[in-house]
Amino acid sequence: MTRVLFLVSHLAGSGHLVRILALARAVTAAGAVARVVSGGRPLGHIGRAGVDLVQIPPLAVRDLDFSRLLAPDGEPADAAFMATRGAAIAAAIHAFRPDALVTETFPLGRRSLAAEFEAAISAARRVVPRVAVLASVRDVPEPPSAPDRLAAAADRLRTLYDRLIVHGDAGFLPLSATWPLPADLAAMTAHAGYVAEPAAPAEAPAPDGEVLVSAGGGDRGRGLLSMAAQAAKGSRLRWRLLVGGADAATEASALAARYPAPNLAVEPARADYRARLARAAVSVSLAGYNTVTDLAPLATPAILVPDETAGEREQAIRAAALAGLPGVAVRPLAGLAPGDLAALAEAMAGRPRPPLPLALDGAARAAVLILETARRKAAA
Repeated sequence: MTRVLFLVSHLAGSGHLVRILALARAVTAAGAVARVVSGGRPLGHIGRAGVDLVQIPPLAVRDLDFSRLLAPDGEPADAAFMATRGAAIAAAIHAFRPDALVTETFPLGRRSLAAEFEAAISAARRVVPRVAVLASVRDVPEPPSAPDRLAAAADRLRTLYDRLIVHGDAGFLPLSATWPLPADLAAMTAHAGYVAEPAAPAEAPAPDGEVLVSAGGGDRGRGLLSMAAQAAKGSRLRWRLLVGGADAATEASALAARYPAPNLAVEPARADYRARLARAAVSVSLAGYNTVTDLAPLATPAILVPDETAGEREQAIRAAALAGLPGVAVRPLAGLAPGDLAALAEAMAGRPRPPLPLALDGAARAAVLILETARRKAAA
């Protein structure tokens, strides 16, 4: 039975981990054995049922500064901490003996963890010489800021990897739009479609339903949450704000105290988010990968406010591709006033929209690609 090991380190939000957990479930459903090694902080609101997950000493970043990796105590991760992580990854590889190793984001991102990922690939090849090595990237990896970063990623793909799986729809937003890899890598690159959890029961939004405001499982989007809390004042609708991050409970209490309103509820991110999203009158959110795939099959109208913190471009690119679709509004946070947000939410509330035109069978298709690559490599 084919054994697949996923290596993921979600450093800011929850999207990378959620996607890998879905892939692990799909691989298991396809008849293989999957294990996830997670190097980001544990997230209590993320369901991990049915997934064999190994948690190693976690890292995080603050304010999307990916050059400064932080240990759980908030201090910079030193060499000893990183060595402990490396040893834990190596131990997991030796114990599991994978036929396929899937690295999430790397080598198109996570440059600060390059040594860790490369050591994991070397360890896997020592244990299983014909292990297949695959890169797993979302639809829009953060575009390279310099040509040498594109060249370095291309070199690693050529020398270390057997396949690059893009979790996106080439007919909607191809990888080449943001990462124009050299032509010789086209044969190893496959767009598998978006990785989406099974849709929650899709009920038509009720005109008197709530405005559901979310910013993902990390601490991104705090500016949007603050603006939404202010927008709730004077609005005829009920507003519910879901706060992510390790300090979600504290931040939710602080927001509720700062902007008290009878029609406003503020609470930490919830496990039933997707079910609530299906019933919301309108969604207000960032434009992260998981948020968009959660919205895709639903009729809930959506206001996307892409996070452009620290010059990040990924969400703005994704939102721009969706702008103009029926029932979708895109507004940059800069220049958006609370009153404008409230007016837009009231204008869109309760007006069902058609599904987003995205291929959402990406988990099953990626599982097939992973297992095919592993079997071909073993037979080579």
